[in-house]
Amino acid sequence: MTLAARLAETGATVLLAYAERLHYGAGYHLKLFPLSAPLAGDLAQRAAQLNRELEVLIRQCPEQYLWGYNRYKVPSGAEPPPA
Repeated sequence: MTLAARLAETGATVLLAYAERLHYGAGYHLKLFPLSAPLAGDLAQRAAQLNRELEVLIRQCPEQYLWGYNRYKVPSGAEPPPA
């Protein structure tokens, strides 16, 4: 989540996007959204803001979010999550 925060430092416009799958394989509807507020604070605060913004998008179409994607690896010495 830090790439968008770092790109914002350059003055680039940060947009959030997702592609909603249409019924019967009819393609996708691409949806683009501006951030609700400019990214502010240190890198961790900006990453947290982006996570909150993504949560809003996921709540719009939760059935289309890839819930099984294990992005976050298990830390050393920790129990893996149940399958």
